Amino acid sequence: MAPPTPVYSGKDIRHQYATYLEDPQGHQCSLRSLTQHECTFKVSPDNSSPAKIICLPFKRLFQRCLMPVVETVDGKKVRYNKWTNIEVTDETTNRDLLEQSRYGKDIEEFMEAEKELQRYMENLERGIEK
Repeated sequence: MAPPTPVYSGKDIRHQYATYLEDPQGHQCSLRSLTQHECTFKVSPDNSSPAKIICLPFKRLFQRCLMPVVETVDGKKVRYNKWTNIEVTDETTNRDLLEQSRYGKDIEEFMEAEKELQRYMENLERGIEK
């Protein structure tokens, strides 16, 4: 499961966390990564066999930084440090996934299965089963 992080655009993140991203060592930041999988189903046209599950891995990157926090507790300000995960995944993070030689066939199979699944679900919705 991914660490709990708010969702911001890349521009918002670079602005909001600029001091941490520009000097990660000075803020006790460490780069962390996790691999997630996007999965789909390849259904048989006549439902004669179980659906095949097709998954593609993708990486997410985070800077985990120690940040000062001020909260009001019982009317008093309390200061402490808290570890915060800042997602720094960008368009280059998963570039290797797009390399035709490495994952090309997997991506083709995944995309075709997605289209087939969409058609299958639309037909089910309309009451047509192929």
